[in-house]
Amino acid sequence: MVKALILAATLASAGCVAKRDGPLPSDPRSIWCEHNSPRRDARAETPRAGLNEINKHNALGEKWCGWKP
Repeated sequence: MVKALILAATLASAGCVAKRDGPLPSDPRSIWCEHNSPRRDARAETPRAGLNEINKHNALGEKWCGWKP
């Protein structure tokens, strides 16, 4: 029983350890900019909610990443 508890505690704590390749960037927005690009997928049949999401994404990219409209 004690061995099972020790094993469970070890496995639980092992999941909390994060491996880092290096220090985090000084501006976390740069990570978002590296992994996103402008969205140009709007169509005539795209619903208003979808257009709002696309516009919000692109506005954030303009502000944080310097994207040009």
